[in-house]
Amino acid sequence: MKETNDLNNIINLVQQHDKFLVTSHVSPDGDNIGSSLALKIFLEQLGNEVEVIIDDEIPSCFSFLAQSETIKEYTPGLKADFDILFALDSGDFERIGAVSNLLEEQEVVNIDHHADNTLYGDYNLVNDVAATGELIYELITSVDKSSLNQEAATAIATALITDTGSFRYSNTTARTHQIMAELLSYDLDVNYIVRQIFENNTYQSLMLKAEVLENLKVDATGQIAWVKLSQQMIDKANATWEDAEGLISYPRSLAGVEVAVLFKEKSESEIKVSLRSNEYFPVDEIAHQFGGGGHSKAAGCLLNYNLELAEEKIIAAIKEELE
Repeated sequence: MKETNDLNNIINLVQQHDKFLVTSHVSPDGDNIGSSLALKIFLEQLGNEVEVIIDDEIPSCFSFLAQSETIKEYTPGLKADFDILFALDSGDFERIGAVSNLLEEQEVVNIDHHADNTLYGDYNLVNDVAATGELIYELITSVDKSSLNQEAATAIATALITDTGSFRYSNTTARTHQIMAELLSYDLDVNYIVRQIFENNTYQSLMLKAEVLENLKVDATGQIAWVKLSQQMIDKANATWEDAEGLISYPRSLAGVEVAVLFKEKSESEIKVSLRSNEYFPVDEIAHQFGGGGHSKAAGCLLNYNLELAEEKIIAAIKEELE
């Protein structure tokens, strides 16, 4: 059985090599972008060559982070020269998408905070903490804390703030707060970070939220609430998929709701499902039933159904488990 804490071996790899490729999951968020950039900035501080390549477009709300403009979006034919691949915040290897095509015989370092991680790396640093950013902080401070600067600290803070919902979610621990307190010593502007992530809506994004919330549904028990986002809604609001960020928080915030669901119509036969719970319901078990994964209170899956069938299947599965 593979180890989940190869920290010492990973430290040795960092010290023995000088060309690194950093990647993370598709559908980027604050944790994987912040973690990736913090690791890049740190490794470059040590004199290494580092590239960050992700198989998706980076949301503009993270453009305030140092070196965000250096992140490359994977395209067919792209080449990369590296000794070690760091795969961050990805529960299984498939989550990094087509970036896996760049891998030849290089070793893979898997750093992640998902409890259902498949330990696909040659080296694994996997722990069910609040955010992958916590693990990146542990790696950096274990190698050379003096190389942690304000830019990397800001990126790690972004990872923590986003994956804990500004420290509101139950995944927040004393260690999470301790790390954040230590990051504050790097003269962070937390108010600025929070405004860039959560308070930077476009007019189109607010119109899209209004359109989605108009179709909010709740089951008879009041325990399940869900919303659907179709391409038609995107077009009507003259919005983009990036404008849909954060929609899951609305059904989740409804009084009495235990499970919240967001259905995103990526195409007529491809639906992305996001699942959240408030107290006790293990939404990762629902995600696993449909080939997905995640945490007990935050999980997701991708279904090859139309929007109506995806809604029917997922809501029925949740109701069955709740009963």
